[in-house]
Amino acid sequence: MFFLYWWFRQPLEATELKRSDLWLMLADTVLGVGDSGADSEAAMPASGLQFLPQKLRLLGWAFVMLCLACCHGLAIVRRLNLGLRFYRTERIALIGGIGLAVQSLITLFAGLAGQLNPIAICLPSVVSLLVACRFGSSEPLVLKSRSSTAVLMRPPSLLVAIVLMVIVPFAIYLLLGSLSPPTDFDVREYHLQGPKEWFQQGRISCLRHNVYTSFPFLSEMLPLTAMVLVGDWWEGALAGQAVLACFQLLTACVVFAICTRWLSVSVAWLATLIYLTTPWTLRISLIAYAEGSLTFYLISSAMVAFWLKEQIGHRHATSFLAGLLGGCAMASKYTGLVSVIAPTALIICWALFCPSVKDPLGSHGEISLRGRLRSLIPAMGYFAVGVSLMIAPWLFRNLYDTGNPVYPLGYSIFGGSEWSPEMNARWIPAHSSREHSLALLPRHFMDVAVYNMWTSSLLFALSIPAMLLIRRIRTVRTSFLLIVWGFATWWALTHRIDRFWIPLIPLLSITAACSWLLHSSGLWRGFLSVLITAGTSYNVYFCTLALVGFHAGLMDPDAARKLTIRSDIQTLNATLPSTSKVLMVGDAEVFDATFPLVYNTVFDDNIFEEWTVDSSDIMTPLRERRMLPPEEIRHILKSQRITHVFVHWGEILRYRLPDSYDYTAYVQPNRFSELVSAGVLAPPRVMLERPWASLSAVEQKTVSSWVGYESLLNHNAFSIVQLYEVAE
Repeated sequence: MFFLYWWFRQPLEATELKRSDLWLMLADTVLGVGDSGADSEAAMPASGLQFLPQKLRLLGWAFVMLCLACCHGLAIVRRLNLGLRFYRTERIALIGGIGLAVQSLITLFAGLAGQLNPIAICLPSVVSLLVACRFGSSEPLVLKSRSSTAVLMRPPSLLVAIVLMVIVPFAIYLLLGSLSPPTDFDVREYHLQGPKEWFQQGRISCLRHNVYTSFPFLSEMLPLTAMVLVGDWWEGALAGQAVLACFQLLTACVVFAICTRWLSVSVAWLATLIYLTTPWTLRISLIAYAEGSLTFYLISSAMVAFWLKEQIGHRHATSFLAGLLGGCAMASKYTGLVSVIAPTALIICWALFCPSVKDPLGSHGEISLRGRLRSLIPAMGYFAVGVSLMIAPWLFRNLYDTGNPVYPLGYSIFGGSEWSPEMNARWIPAHSSREHSLALLPRHFMDVAVYNMWTSSLLFALSIPAMLLIRRIRTVRTSFLLIVWGFATWWALTHRIDRFWIPLIPLLSITAACSWLLHSSGLWRGFLSVLITAGTSYNVYFCTLALVGFHAGLMDPDAARKLTIRSDIQTLNATLPSTSKVLMVGDAEVFDATFPLVYNTVFDDNIFEEWTVDSSDIMTPLRERRMLPPEEIRHILKSQRITHVFVHWGEILRYRLPDSYDYTAYVQPNRFSELVSAGVLAPPRVMLERPWASLSAVEQKTVSSWVGYESLLNHNAFSIVQLYEVAE
């Protein structure tokens, strides 16, 4: 209770509200009193059931993709013949999760071969369906017996009914939200921008101006698949986001299955409720990050590794399946190597090396150490093969493109033709924590458990008492070990972005729901029911607010799209001639642009610098280096068919602030003034500006250090975005 009181007393990040204030807002909403919000509603796009057919069309394409993927998953699960009686939720999760990973690889291979077309995407699913029919079903759909640790008791019908009344509408709300236009910077910079570029060029190639697209892209291949099937990059991106949102539903199936098999059905329903209604689950469905798939592959690989304790035979196939899922985690994000593959391997070693009644006995009736080792070594080999199959294509792609299989990581070991020591020196501090003080560890834990805006009060409030079950229930013990491992690696090996610990939420949901097993008395379970009801009500209400992210719901899709596109990009989309091509300087958030452009991210070689710098002046500091003669620059721009130069000084300022990523010192305001004076560029058009007084002291100091910054000031306004037209 003290934790909950403290949690609700905390303010919401970047707002003046406390969490407790939302209870009053919720009460006003339920009672129909308070501000109706008519003014704000009038400014919002039209919304209603008349726009549902457009949403259903996109969901229909997502369903087609799921069907294609399930053909692959069904073929693999049947071919492995695990010898285990599955629950329905286990079958759904495995077939869907493995199928989506295979579909991602098929799109990768088709793109690398220059065959991004519906036939290349769909034909392998027909082959997989034939394979699935060939092997047939080798196990019943429902498990008839449970593990000895499971509580054999039917859940109260009222509990099931109430949970279903919450999670079914919430799942629909989640899927509708996944069709919202993207608003996040990273999504519009590379998660969707990379697939958009590949779709437009009809093949997958190394995008040397966008280093992030060299990451393993299991998740991002699915929007690309949708773009190919739909034949449009915008609608395909939205349909792909709906497919990515299904990873949250598949994760819920795994949470339910783990609790049902090893704990109790009542705990399964509660854990599923806690997981789905955690605001992070909805938020990660609104934003096309890789953490959604990473979360699923972590919890599913752990589930499969748990099975090894129950298996008499088929341990090699089970280990191979765990390896496939672990490899999918790393194919979603490099961090999967540490957060998923390593702990899953440890679970397998523990399951096979520790004595079990199902292991062969030695001559004196004891468990044979040699027998355990003989079962462990090949199982780990099969696990490694499964991992390799799913991650190797991504590593070989990078090896071919750059000479570094884990590019842009591991430069000190592998090098890389597209990287440099200077770029690596910027990358490492920007993508790792700047301090590892143990004294600050409690504060970092509180950032995760209490202060984060999108966490749930139930995750830690109920997991703390569930620690009393660690010695009694093996599943609880293992879950807590995985949580500790995940938090430790998040703290030690990452730059501690809050979304990086999302994969721990299913595990925390399981441990939180296990508090139900602490005591069977009606008083305890009634008390828990009140807490869970209150926490769930708060979470569901919070998920209806803009604080969780932009949820388009049943808005007019075209109006919702216009609402989310930056005003400067909207203006360019509407006014630039069809023959235009824009060089973007400082701005890489370009997914919404409908005009041809050239850009680079902050961690790529600056294209403006490459095109204009005098390469013979290498001994001069970059900030002072000479430009090429105006006629040469004019010739380069003309040869590249550049008609406009777009400079986003606001982004350049953000990068140059202390403790940020930094930005090449070559780009200074005076260079553009010189090009205007030389007649290469026409005088700039200011597209966005900001009062100079609104900049912080640090921002003003940073801008004032730029050469020629005075050209960015106009009547005490700072020019955030300038557009230059290339002079005839």
